[in-house]
Amino acid sequence: MRKLFSRQLIEARHEMLSIYEAIDVTLHDAVKSFVTDDKKLASKTKKQALRIDARCANLEAVCYNLIATQGPVASDFRLLQTIIYTNFCLQRMCDKVRRIARAAQHKVTSDIELPAELIDLVEQEAASVYKVLGTAASVLVTNDLGLLRTLNAQEEDTHGIYEEFFRAYNRMAAMQLSDDRSYDDLRRVIMASRYLDRCAQYAIDAAGRITFLLTGQRWSAADIAGIDEEELEGMRVPSGEGIILRPAADASYIAAIPADELTPEVVALVGQPDEDDDEDDEDDEDDLA
Repeated sequence: MRKLFSRQLIEARHEMLSIYEAIDVTLHDAVKSFVTDDKKLASKTKKQALRIDARCANLEAVCYNLIATQGPVASDFRLLQTIIYTNFCLQRMCDKVRRIARAAQHKVTSDIELPAELIDLVEQEAASVYKVLGTAASVLVTNDLGLLRTLNAQEEDTHGIYEEFFRAYNRMAAMQLSDDRSYDDLRRVIMASRYLDRCAQYAIDAAGRITFLLTGQRWSAADIAGIDEEELEGMRVPSGEGIILRPAADASYIAAIPADELTPEVVALVGQPDEDDDEDDEDDEDDLA
């Protein structure tokens, strides 16, 4: 029975990573539809975001069902709490991805042509956000507390571009539209930059939750920024039987994220066989014998 529970924990963790991958890929499509005025792609992206949202809701239900039926304690319970919190962040990210796609639709439908400078800034911000998401995904796969600390600097770069976007927009007071409704459509369009900024923050919040899983402390990436890496590693607490962290297996669930956004360590893990899988198969055969 405990082996079944351990497998269910692993499957829940892998579904969490798979959802993360889907959101990252869908965000790329949302931004592309916004930059290229591709209304068809924007519509497709919105539908994909709704499907991802449904997966998030199902993962949440699975986790609460495991808590209710298995009575997990210690590290098993921390893992479930970590998945639930990360899943919450993924739901928020998914909502922002859908809103970017909706902004792309408004941009085309209302025939709003943003200045090239603003479009360039959106692309720059998106590239920075992709890097944040890739690093956060790498943290979730490798459980690297040292890597987690680098996210704050990356987020500052992203937020800086977001602020530059609105400074540039405010300088363009000459943009005149026909009526209040047109201004409302414009506001929805320029909020795409804000949604990108929020996606980066939610990704950092999700990655920061591994501190609770690994140390039992509810610290964020900002909280551990000034802590020595050796001290961080010394704060790790023993894992229970259900906490099976296998970066080689976990990496396959984020393989669709562009390699230049992930850390070299994770890129090297993608496609690498998980040696422990053979042991699991042997255990299953023994159970059936």
